[in-house]
Amino acid sequence: MDVSDVDALVGILAPRLRMISAVAGTEHVTHAAESLDMPQPTLSRALARLQEELGMALVERTGRGIRLTRAGRVLLPHVERALDDLRQGVAELTGAEEGRVALTFLPTLGVEVVPVLLRGFRAEHPGVRFTLTQEAWAQSLQRLSAGGADLALTSPLPSGQGLVSAVLHTQHLRLVVPEHHPLAARGPVSLASVRDEFILLKPGRGVRHLTDRLSDRAGFTPRVAFEADDIATARGLVAAGLGVSVLPARPRGPLGGTVELPVRDGDAERPVGVVWPKQGSGGGYEPPAVALFRDYVRRVGPKVIPDLTG
Repeated sequence: MDVSDVDALVGILAPRLRMISAVAGTEHVTHAAESLDMPQPTLSRALARLQEELGMALVERTGRGIRLTRAGRVLLPHVERALDDLRQGVAELTGAEEGRVALTFLPTLGVEVVPVLLRGFRAEHPGVRFTLTQEAWAQSLQRLSAGGADLALTSPLPSGQGLVSAVLHTQHLRLVVPEHHPLAARGPVSLASVRDEFILLKPGRGVRHLTDRLSDRAGFTPRVAFEADDIATARGLVAAGLGVSVLPARPRGPLGGTVELPVRDGDAERPVGVVWPKQGSGGGYEPPAVALFRDYVRRVGPKVIPDLTG
């Protein structure tokens, strides 16, 4: 959308503000009317009506022209700022290169994945700005459903809830045990055969949701020793010999002091992806910049996420 289109939308939203600005800039009713693309009598009547409603004069005649009164000059800088803010808002609504994207994401993705994606995208589209929120899986989806975010980078991916998702990478879940654990030398294990205390993530975390689902399907209720805030803490607790945990396979290999064992139970996977409101949700409107960033993430994410998650 070009500048003239933006000005047209601003005119729809704030015709009286543009009227004051035009009069101040031209100091002539006819010239101001021409700049606003309206008949001169229409502008004169609108100015008279505005001053009557305000109860004060904003313009005064000076021979063949007009100028702002003292009251008009006091108001003018505020009018100009309001118009600038409104132009920026309209540009964000209509322009792919000037918009804003509200992104929510998991803490585990905030260390490397999100910065890498933002750096690459901003190199191509430097005018797009971002509002970033780092939060747990359940909170992230709630924010997205409520309209508080445009996109979510999260795991696992939702079904229903008026949301659509695309998988960017799938991680295998592993039973992580201390290196000297009796199971450390064995192959794949079933969770139901594990007698140790478990270190789980807190409720509302995506990995906890997956672990609970695996346990339910295996007909197994783990004995919980600790509930950690994040994956890195859970790995550290396992390395310290305080229990075992079900976590995504670490891309760079097991953390020192731990061994990762394949889980024999079905669906022992963690899909990582991008989520957005279904078409028709959120008022049925998606800013162009949001679509642009989502397309970039879907194109680039599968190349960068496998080496940076977990």
